[in-house]
Amino acid sequence: MSSDYASINRKLSISEMAQIHDITRQTLIYYDKIDLFKPAITEENGYRYYSTLQIPQLREICFLRAIGMPIDEIRKHNASNSFDTAIDLLKAQNQKLQKEIDNLRKQQNKIKNRLRIYEHAPDYFDAEYKPFIRHLPERHVYYHPWNHEDLTRHGLHFALMRTWNQAEQMGFLPSNQYGSLIFLEDVHAGDPFAHAGCCSLIFPDEHDHPENGEGYYVLPAADYACLQHFGMPYEPQYLERLLTWIKDNDYTVFDNIYDKCVLDASFYENSDNTMDFCELQIPIRGTRSAMLVS
Repeated sequence: MSSDYASINRKLSISEMAQIHDITRQTLIYYDKIDLFKPAITEENGYRYYSTLQIPQLREICFLRAIGMPIDEIRKHNASNSFDTAIDLLKAQNQKLQKEIDNLRKQQNKIKNRLRIYEHAPDYFDAEYKPFIRHLPERHVYYHPWNHEDLTRHGLHFALMRTWNQAEQMGFLPSNQYGSLIFLEDVHAGDPFAHAGCCSLIFPDEHDHPENGEGYYVLPAADYACLQHFGMPYEPQYLERLLTWIKDNDYTVFDNIYDKCVLDASFYENSDNTMDFCELQIPIRGTRSAMLVS
C-alpha cells in the first residue's frame, strides 16, 4: 500500500505544477503568498514542492477562476470543501454571469439600434416630412431641464449628460436614445418650453421602476402624432405645425411631448446641414381614422 501511495504522491516543482495546469509560475507564487494554494512539501534544506495529490485542488481553483469566481469566494470554498457549498457557490456565480449576459445583450441592442440609424442616415436628407401617426410602447426617461440662458448645442449636451449621470446613479446603463421632454401643462399655458429639458431613455425591469426618482417620467403606450424635422428642439415652428395638424384632424393631446433626437448633427458635419435630425412625438386620442405606421 505504501509503495502505491508513494508512486502517486510524488514531488512537483513550481514549474512542473504550473505547466500541468497551463498557468504561470507567478500565478502559483501569488496563490502561495495569499494563502490560497501552498506547496505541501517542505524539505530539510528549505526547498518547497507541490504534491501530485494537490493537482485536483488546483484544477478546481483554475476552473473557478476561469468562470470569474472571486478569490475570496474560492478561499471559502476551499475551507469548507463540501458539495453543498460548491453548489451554492456555482449557483451564485451563475446568477452573476446571467446578469452580465443580460447587460451585454442590452449593450448589443444599443449598438444595433445605432448602426440602423447610421446606415439609414442618407435617407433622411431626401425625405418629405409630413405628420403621421405611429403607435409606440411605454418608455421611461430621466429628465434634466435646459439652462435657458444657454440654449446652445453645448448647453443641451450638458443637460443630457446630467440625465445620463442620474440614470447611472440609479443603476441603469446610459442610453443612446435621447431627446427633449416638453410638458403638456406648459403647452396649455402658452409657453411650451418653459420647463422643457433633455431626457435619456432608460430600460428598467418590471421590478425596478424608479417610481420616486427625481427627474423620472413615463411616456405612455399610445398612438403618437409624429413629425420628423431638421432643427433644434427649442425651435417652436415644428411643434406649432404638428399641434395645428393634430387640432385640424380632431385629435386631442393627453400627455407630455417627446422630441426624439434621431441623428446628432455632429455625425454628418461634412454636410451643409448643421441641425439635428429629430422626430416630434405627441401622444393623442381621437376617433378620426388615420394611417398607422408601425
